[in-house]
Amino acid sequence: MPGAEGSADGLVSASCREVAGVRTYLLSGGKGEAVVFLHGLGASSYSWRYLLPAFAKTYSVYAPDFPGYGRSDKPCDFDYTFGGFEKWLEAFLDSQGITRAVLVGNSMGGAVSLRLALQKPDRVSALVLIGAPLYLDNIPKILWTLRTPILGRILEPFLGRWTVKLIAPSAFLDRRQITEDVLDEYSLALKTRAGRRAAAETVRRCLTPDLPELISRYGELKAPVLFIRGDHDAVVDQASAEKFCRTVPRGGCLCIPVCGHVPQEEKPDVVSAAISGFLADGAAA
Repeated sequence: MPGAEGSADGLVSASCREVAGVRTYLLSGGKGEAVVFLHGLGASSYSWRYLLPAFAKTYSVYAPDFPGYGRSDKPCDFDYTFGGFEKWLEAFLDSQGITRAVLVGNSMGGAVSLRLALQKPDRVSALVLIGAPLYLDNIPKILWTLRTPILGRILEPFLGRWTVKLIAPSAFLDRRQITEDVLDEYSLALKTRAGRRAAAETVRRCLTPDLPELISRYGELKAPVLFIRGDHDAVVDQASAEKFCRTVPRGGCLCIPVCGHVPQEEKPDVVSAAISGFLADGAAA
């Protein structure tokens, strides 16, 4: 199954669903409480390949490709802001008949999950945020070039596998994890003009005007939160993670040694154990 290595046990399968008018690629399986895994900017459901089979033994797992990414459609009229992804995520839950779910989000996927938990608290039973940007300064410096009006437009048509190869070392501390398969999967969407535009638009529009107001509401968050970051995460520093966990009513923070921005790929066993323990302790009750 493309993008779903590790699912040979048959617990996870791939399908395509229509969500809010967007043909969406989805990895799903298992039975039980719904746990939705959401990938980061430039990634796809492939980033959860190590976790899905294990969690499908106990939960109903879902890992979609966001619109514009992976194998999902890339409509030119989609709202490629975190707010647009938040609305799409709610529509995704509706399309699967999920009233309430645990959301596990890496980077951008975590930011989108956090937005939904603040805006629609009854839809989110618990949050696991993995290297999710929390504050206005948690934006990777390497992406700022695409945000400049002129240079960003010039570079957009040239985004491709070389871009992924350039950025990957800022996400993976262990360079051995940057395999040919990883480069192929994460550059898949950039092979099309629509995919390049989706990525560039997301970068250009990620800092929405409502972010300061949302940040000011962290103390209202109802869902329990587990924040996970690698100790070498170049996006979210430990001070930001600890500040966030002090602000939310029920927050815990885990820093994983010798790890970068994508712990679910670099340290999947540690991440899996942490999430399992968090949920087993009644976080989603």
